[in-house]
Amino acid sequence: MDSHDDSATLTAAASPSDDEHSPRLIAVAGAWQQIKEHKVIQWGVAYFAAALALAHAEELVAHAYHWPPIVGQILIGLLAIGFLVALVLAWYHGHRGLTSFSKAEMSILAALLIVGAGMLYVFVQPAEHATAATKAEAPSASTAARTSIAVMPFANLTGDPTQDYLGDGMAEELINTLAKVQGLKVPARTSTFAYKGRNTDIRQIAKDLGVGSILEGSVRSAGKRIRITAQLINAQDGLHVWSETYDEQFTDLFTLQDKLAKAIVQALQVNLKGASPVGVAQAPPTQDLEAYQLYLQGSSLADRINEQNLNRAIVYFQQAIARDPKFARAYVGLAHAHHRLAGALVLRPSENYAAAERAARQALALDPAIASAHGVLTTINDFRGNWVEGEVHSAASLSLGGNDGDVRTYRALHLARVGKWRDSLAEARKAVELAPANPWVVAQLASRYSNSGRDAEALKYAVLAVELGYPRETTPLPFIYANAALRAKRYAEAVDIEVRRLNLSDPEQARTAQSFRLVYGALADPRQRARALVALGHLYPARAPRSPPDLTRIAPCLQNAYRYVYLNALDEAYALANQCLDRMAPGALHGIGPWASSTRPFRRDVRFQAFATRLGYMDYWQKYGPPDDCDLKNGKLTCR
Repeated sequence: MDSHDDSATLTAAASPSDDEHSPRLIAVAGAWQQIKEHKVIQWGVAYFAAALALAHAEELVAHAYHWPPIVGQILIGLLAIGFLVALVLAWYHGHRGLTSFSKAEMSILAALLIVGAGMLYVFVQPAEHATAATKAEAPSASTAARTSIAVMPFANLTGDPTQDYLGDGMAEELINTLAKVQGLKVPARTSTFAYKGRNTDIRQIAKDLGVGSILEGSVRSAGKRIRITAQLINAQDGLHVWSETYDEQFTDLFTLQDKLAKAIVQALQVNLKGASPVGVAQAPPTQDLEAYQLYLQGSSLADRINEQNLNRAIVYFQQAIARDPKFARAYVGLAHAHHRLAGALVLRPSENYAAAERAARQALALDPAIASAHGVLTTINDFRGNWVEGEVHSAASLSLGGNDGDVRTYRALHLARVGKWRDSLAEARKAVELAPANPWVVAQLASRYSNSGRDAEALKYAVLAVELGYPRETTPLPFIYANAALRAKRYAEAVDIEVRRLNLSDPEQARTAQSFRLVYGALADPRQRARALVALGHLYPARAPRSPPDLTRIAPCLQNAYRYVYLNALDEAYALANQCLDRMAPGALHGIGPWASSTRPFRRDVRFQAFATRLGYMDYWQKYGPPDDCDLKNGKLTCR
């Protein structure tokens, strides 16, 4: 056989396979040819363009006329079905101008319409057919706009920065009044005032605070007259719902605030359950307008935490009280100013906490429903070791002001001091959800993460707190940076951070600085451990048994005792810790216990229960449960 015959044989051998595939290829080619001839692609592209334009037009009209979302959902569903209908029509009529419909075409179109109607029924039900659970989880934008409102500080248009307090006061009174309206969610002052001076878009503020409406305004004053302009804004679309300008005598300020609150409630159309908006009016906080202005000036200064501002604020609050001794809010302001001097700035703690306690108790005597006064008393009782009474005030504060970021933060601090770190962290998170732009609230969440040993989260929130305006060198931020450096074994950096915040002219703080150097130096070079332990012993030499108590604030002494734990010297840690308690004067402030993650070995020791009993913890734990990672059975405490 020659080469030609061989080639023919090979071709013949291959032909059965080609014959098997050729019908498929022919069918595909034929279908594609029909698609082109019937102009199916052109019809589809044209329909898609028209549908896109129609959907966009519906969005614009719905936005302008506040159509419910279901209108857009139904339109999208119909357009999707229409696309399939257009393809069917193109297949049958794309290449010719037939007006009649074949049976096959009619069957296909009917099937598409039936399927489409079913899909609309299942996936795009009207609101009245939605389940109650779905409604609860996803309220409509219009409902949110009417049932939640954030009141921003009113802008000062007087041209005088010292008059800022007027706008702040207007916003504060509106918050206090609107918060009492049933069915209306109103974030606390600490949440909205944190945005003051920031160029934050109202949509972002609304998202942060979970509200549907924003109230903002401005204040002008000239002589004895004041002009208030207010506008209510729908946060979803940025459109004004209502706006008004009021021009009144300054002496009618409280009446003006009532008018504004009633107008806002009417504009929101809040369900007052049959009550008249007239009932929105509240009694003024004081009948003395000058005392009220002094209070506002003090509050404005106290929000900007430094020693000078707080001392000036105290003077304003005292002047307000002198004019009206029954002005409860002025006492609360005075309590907070002294509390911040003692707590945030650690200035004359015993003196300032005593003054804060007197003011807070007087405020509650005048108005038992002031949540923040209970918060101040929580801290003071905690630092005196009155844990059960601290819990009473903490629970009262939470029940009266659970939507206030400050109140939640006070609760978090209390739980941390009694060893309930997990609950403390949860409360601190809630506080930031309520007041995400409040620098103090954010800083305290950072501290909770730090003491839990979670440095990445701690540093993230510490940075955020500084960005929001919290002073970098103010407690608790230095502790957070130092803890992160220590756990990263950057011992020299940790020492520098810790020592920098101390006043070395104070003997107690000078001792603390030396303790840091010795302990962290031994961690950096374990060969120095023995020498460090000897030197640490010299910082707190044993005292004569009958020496009178002399420590009015034993936190530094206890913290130095806990620092022995880093060197695995539990005997020395307990010896110094008990010596600190021996030296504790009646009513001394001692701060928190050994609850940081680094002091876990101290808590695991069998001596911990006796030590905790001396600090008053056992009575609290018997009543409210043991600290984290501990069990309390038949009066015996064991920690893991």
